[in-house]
Amino acid sequence: MNKILFILIAGIFICEVSAQDVLFPLSRDMNTRIESFINADTTGFHSSVKPYLLPEMRKAVPVDSIFSPIVKDGKFTRTWVGRKLFKEHLLFVDEDDIVLSVDPVFNLQYGKEQQSSPSYFVNTRGLLVQGNVKDKFYFYTGFHENQARYVPYIDSTVHTTLVVPGQGIVKFNPEQVFDFSQSIGGIGYILNKHFDFLFAQDKNFIGDGYRSLLLSDNSYSYPFLRINMTFWKFRYTVLYTVYRDLQSAPDPNVGYLKKYNTVHNLDLNIGKKNKLTVSIFETVMWAPSASRGYELAYLNPVLFIRPVENSLGSPDNVLLGSNVRWKINQQNTLYGQVMLDELLLDEVRAGEGWWGNKQGFQLGYKSSNLFKVKNLNFQTEYNWVRPYTYQHRTSSQSYNQYNQALAHPLGANFSESVTFVNYRYKNLFAELKVQIATMGRDTADLNLGNDIFKSYETRNSDYGHYMFDGLKSDLNTVDLRVNYLVNPKYNFVIEAGVIMRNFENVQQNDRSSFFYFGMRTSLENYYFDF
Repeated sequence: MNKILFILIAGIFICEVSAQDVLFPLSRDMNTRIESFINADTTGFHSSVKPYLLPEMRKAVPVDSIFSPIVKDGKFTRTWVGRKLFKEHLLFVDEDDIVLSVDPVFNLQYGKEQQSSPSYFVNTRGLLVQGNVKDKFYFYTGFHENQARYVPYIDSTVHTTLVVPGQGIVKFNPEQVFDFSQSIGGIGYILNKHFDFLFAQDKNFIGDGYRSLLLSDNSYSYPFLRINMTFWKFRYTVLYTVYRDLQSAPDPNVGYLKKYNTVHNLDLNIGKKNKLTVSIFETVMWAPSASRGYELAYLNPVLFIRPVENSLGSPDNVLLGSNVRWKINQQNTLYGQVMLDELLLDEVRAGEGWWGNKQGFQLGYKSSNLFKVKNLNFQTEYNWVRPYTYQHRTSSQSYNQYNQALAHPLGANFSESVTFVNYRYKNLFAELKVQIATMGRDTADLNLGNDIFKSYETRNSDYGHYMFDGLKSDLNTVDLRVNYLVNPKYNFVIEAGVIMRNFENVQQNDRSSFFYFGMRTSLENYYFDF
């Protein structure tokens, strides 16, 4: 215990560096602080594609005031250590139109589960460096090293997939401690108010909810080129990405098999106050072969992918979808998604459970300043995905990256309700999260549509596939956490919480209560609610 306390205390001073954000982090904690301003915005800020660019976000959100330190002025806070710990960047350079800064990345967490004897911990240390020149050219680079011991259900998942959810490949040691790392980085250029470019190794998210059925930040980071074009009420985004298929045997010369993906997303704000936003989404996944390299036709940023894919006679995986957001008023917002992997209306009307009707939908509601209480927020969301969705002929064409789903962590053949209530008072933040999910798990060697890494050609029939086929399983989690914001400059929080999880089917009944505390820089999302 003394060793853990030493690590927690030393982590502040060893990793104590700082940052000036260029991209707004993909962090739910930070997003809850700006949500009410985005909901109230009437300027036409496009919220569906993340991460956001701060220069653009500042037009809708008073970022500097929201993330300004709330700390009493005293003798200690005026010292060098006090200033750097509570309200300043340790390293910050602003000279000749160049801004450079450095951030700590750490997660020092200790926890205990009632049902098992060993303690669980996460020990993360790293840096995040960012800079920009005249708010035109910007760059960032970061890395972190991790050692962790997880609760049993996460531990078994890591042993199966060989990766930590949202992060990298693990190294195992005899003490059942995982060793893994992650690095990100990118360079970007804001040409003018119409065009911006980002070339990076990082993650993206498309949607207005907690989950995304189109593209989420659930997987490990990957290289991509992102191009945004903004004109009038339109925002058009193109993504060219490279993923890795860990299901394939690695080549000693080139490593794991590469797979490529192109995404087109068109956002349109509708109405004088831009209350309604509708997005059209399309993506194609393909893998090279001995007779086929990179498909140059998919480089065209303005082509509709589906006709091109058909004209090539290709075996590629195309998904279509839509994201919708409707601002009822300044406090209340409805949002949703529709995702189509394949769809034949005749087969839907027939009601015979055709395997190829692969689709999903999302419906959600957000309310800011609930009951007119400032900073009291509510969000509830429902997700539903049919069997075999995201699967394809091979894992190299299915919708995954690094042994992780690119959309929802539950894969397919599930329904889920997830609800949040949170409240912030000055530097104190409390949140209650409730998740209720039902899924049909694959049994034995049968492919019943839950595991997105399997080939849909291994299905046992063409018809008779309905929701929750297989081993019907229920997942219920309650997550209550409280944190104290120490320094908003790099979102350094001290946190404590409890997670109660129940996973049940006819074969097992796993109940666990996990208590934890620690300190971290909350700059990324990691999803362990599966």
